[in-house]
Amino acid sequence: MLSQIIMKLYNFVKKYHISKTLFIVYFSFFSLISYFTFCIIFGQKGLITYFALREEISKKDFTKQELINEIEVKKNKVRGMSNESLDLDLLDEEARKNLGYSDKNEVVIYKKND
Repeated sequence: MLSQIIMKLYNFVKKYHISKTLFIVYFSFFSLISYFTFCIIFGQKGLITYFALREEISKKDFTKQELINEIEVKKNKVRGMSNESLDLDLLDEEARKNLGYSDKNEVVIYKKND
C-alpha cells in the first residue's frame, strides 16, 4: 500500500518535471496544513472538544437553575415558619409530614412507596 503511494508520487513528480527542492517545499506545506487541520478538528482544543464542552455547560446550567429553584422553595418554607410571619397551616403540614403528628380523631393512612 505504502509502496504504491510512493510510486504514484514518484510518477507524478517525473511527469510534471518537479525539482527535488520544490517537491520538498510542497510536501512540507501539505504536511503542515494537514497537521493543523487535524489539530483544529480533533485536538485537545479542537472543534469536537469545544462542542462537547458546550453541551456539558448547558447541562450544568440546567442543573444549576434547578438547584436555585429548590433553594428558593426552601427559603420560602423557612420564611413561612419564622417568628415574624408564622404560617400555622405550613407549620401543621410540616409537623404532620416530618414528625408523624396527628390528632386523636384523625385516621392516618400510610402509602407504601415502591
